[in-house]
Amino acid sequence: MLKNGQMLLVERLEEDSRSSMAESHIHDYYEIYYLASGKRRYFINHTLYDIDCGDIILVNKGDIHRTQVVESGQRYTRYLIHFSQELIDKVSPIIPADELLKCFETKKIHIAAPSMHNFNSLLRKLETECKSDDEYNKQLTLIHFMELMIDINKSSLQKNLRFTDDLTEYEDRIQTVCRYICNYYNRQINLDEIAKIAFMSPTYFSKKFKKVTGFGFNEYLNSVRVKMAINMLLETRYSITEIAMYCGYQDSNYFGDVFKKITGM
Repeated sequence: MLKNGQMLLVERLEEDSRSSMAESHIHDYYEIYYLASGKRRYFINHTLYDIDCGDIILVNKGDIHRTQVVESGQRYTRYLIHFSQELIDKVSPIIPADELLKCFETKKIHIAAPSMHNFNSLLRKLETECKSDDEYNKQLTLIHFMELMIDINKSSLQKNLRFTDDLTEYEDRIQTVCRYICNYYNRQINLDEIAKIAFMSPTYFSKKFKKVTGFGFNEYLNSVRVKMAINMLLETRYSITEIAMYCGYQDSNYFGDVFKKITGM
């Protein structure tokens, strides 16, 4: 996670396959999740992705996301790159921001086998350079970051991914429900209504929803609503009460409590 004033963080971790994100996750910076080995499942906004070695997940500012276990007992290695809008602004005189961030229009990208060695080497160099305070290292960090983004954008043009992921019937139903919530988050939505859309009983739906997405139903609904509220707070002149009402909350105080719980602010 980026600290105050920090523009870039690169970390490499080897973890047990039992590890999953403990809580719903929304932040105001960009994230690149690269799986160097193993298998994971990634839930982002309203879609499930199966990710394997060489896959990248691109998380935009404000995206709801969480990683999950696929195969118990298997270890995996992943790189996590966090970077701020300030970093994009810093390099935009060299590479325009819309070109640098174009790859984020595609959530899942694969680094092809012939390019994987060079890509992993670039990641290791970026990880090393960004830990140093030396002025030359800072310049190298910017260069390696731009190289990395260019590589990812090039890979985004390659048609080397499965068109769909291997979802079971109930996983596909859950994904449909998530899309429904993202489209109609400002309505009064309840568990019974949503369970009917998934053709499940409320109890069974709750269990499967948690298993597939990693979220409780209310947790996910609140995360979607808060994501939309953040956009409105930044981009409109509506009051907090008006935004709370628009996003489906009848009580602005309750909205404030939920907002703080999810964003920490």
